[in-house]
Amino acid sequence: MTARLLASTIVVAVLVGIVVAGYVASRRRAKDVVPGQPDRVTGDVVSGLMSELRKSQAETAYWKGIAERLQREADQR
Repeated sequence: MTARLLASTIVVAVLVGIVVAGYVASRRRAKDVVPGQPDRVTGDVVSGLMSELRKSQAETAYWKGIAERLQREADQR
């Protein structure tokens, strides 16, 4: 019974240690982050999203041009 209690205590202590270490690590990482201000990855995310937006707009313009051309051809018949 004593060995079981000792093992349980060690397991609980290890789990508490892991949680505390995770909390401390996240607090250190978030030290430079200010709510409402861009963080270290915002620039990369925004540039990637803007690139995808430009691609989407170009594709939309392409298909709109195709649709207009096909409509003109259909109207001429």
